[in-house]
Amino acid sequence: MDIQQLPLDQLDIITARSYGERGYPHAEWTRLRRESPVHFMRPPGYKPFWAITKHADIIEVSSQPERFRSAGRFILYPEAATPPGQSLEENPPLRMLVNMDPPEHRDYRRLVSAWFTPRAIARLRNRLEEITAEIFDELAGQGEWRTVEFVRQVAALQPLRMITEMLGIPREREEFVLRVTNENFGIEDPEFQRKDPADALGFLQEAFAYLGEILEDRRRNPREDLSTVLAHATLNGQPVPQFELFSLWFLVMVAGHDTTRNAISGGLLALLQHPDQLERLRAEPGLSRIAAEEIVRWTTPVNHFSRTATADYTLRGQHIRAGDSVALFYASANRDEEVFEDPFVFRIDRDPNPHLGFGIGEHFCLGAHLARLDLDVFFRQLAERLEAIEPAGPVEWLHASFVGGPKRLPVRWRLRPRG
Repeated sequence: MDIQQLPLDQLDIITARSYGERGYPHAEWTRLRRESPVHFMRPPGYKPFWAITKHADIIEVSSQPERFRSAGRFILYPEAATPPGQSLEENPPLRMLVNMDPPEHRDYRRLVSAWFTPRAIARLRNRLEEITAEIFDELAGQGEWRTVEFVRQVAALQPLRMITEMLGIPREREEFVLRVTNENFGIEDPEFQRKDPADALGFLQEAFAYLGEILEDRRRNPREDLSTVLAHATLNGQPVPQFELFSLWFLVMVAGHDTTRNAISGGLLALLQHPDQLERLRAEPGLSRIAAEEIVRWTTPVNHFSRTATADYTLRGQHIRAGDSVALFYASANRDEEVFEDPFVFRIDRDPNPHLGFGIGEHFCLGAHLARLDLDVFFRQLAERLEAIEPAGPVEWLHASFVGGPKRLPVRWRLRPRG
């Protein structure tokens, strides 16, 4: 049945399978924004939730952490993913910034925030320029046509190498970090998920074991890296509890590059689909800073977070009860017709661009300044060196509704060698 004819309750805006088959459900979100922007959903296999699809409503909910808490059900996951006899809401596998509430959230954020301020990130520009140029050097060859799988061979590398250098992870462990990240965010993807359901979170055990080695080494041999900061971190004069410390380290490691990888790969796909914008960027590489914001709006790598109402609340006339889950669909908000002129037009000079791709309020993305710099540098250098490009195969999408983007994006291109 046509999406426009389906009852609203039957719209699929959450299953990993549908995201993997066709990407983000923009047609469904458009109907919800128009007909029922605060809508109670009861999808098969999931606990019910309120779908919040409008820009203003997401800001309203996000600005009230005391009324909508992050602890508990902070993302929407299928009931089948819950181990028998356990509750992922009461006993989450990680306790990190995204599922903490104030004041605890602010206390833990301060442990690492100095590394992600605009001033701190600006000091990384020269190194990021070098990392990006080296990647393009390897891919350019002598300027001949080459075929690459853009997601794995290109988009993943720049943010991965930047965050691992910040953490002091050696280059030879890149593959390990990438695999753990894929298994974490692709936990419902048939390619990345572990085959044994009892071992679904086994990547966490591997990561924690490695993190334990890193942190123990930094306590004995301090360096000028973020791992050393965390290894010696204290809260109220006491060492940070190990579970929370490892969770914070893990969050920085995986979120510090995966979402930017998705923005880079989704950004290139958008440019391929809008060749006039690609040609404009090639003609004006200096537009890369503004283009980065439009790429984040267009791709919205973090699709949703969930909050739990702590008291009854009325939003757009809908009565949300205490204990209800409220799902904030940022990708829908970034196409809101009341906020963005021609929201389904990709325009690299869009300004102003009040997108919610980095969230809003208490949980505004810790790494937003780094992500912006990653995208700015990457797409400026690409524009300066790209001579020709064309698709080399079909796009494959990640089977995931929490974060999203292309899983494979094969292209043929010619890059100008440096110098």
